[in-house]
Amino acid sequence: MDTCAQVCPLCKVTIDTSASANVEVIFSTGQPSTRTRLWARVCQYAKGKGCINTDPALRGTPGPRDGYSDAPDMDLGGAA
Repeated sequence: MDTCAQVCPLCKVTIDTSASANVEVIFSTGQPSTRTRLWARVCQYAKGKGCINTDPALRGTPGPRDGYSDAPDMDLGGAA
């Protein structure tokens, strides 16, 4: 493994510190992403020790497109 890559012991993603900040997180499936998006979707909810994505200076502040959006309200015809 490249010495510039780290694997998180909690979620098993790979963070390639030598890559562009826009593609440094490599998931087991799907497109590469950013530390910020990883934080917004996973790390902030992890309750175990050992997360490698805790430094705010490296990940930045999540924007509205980084986290998951709320599901729209659905009227299923039930009584309130």
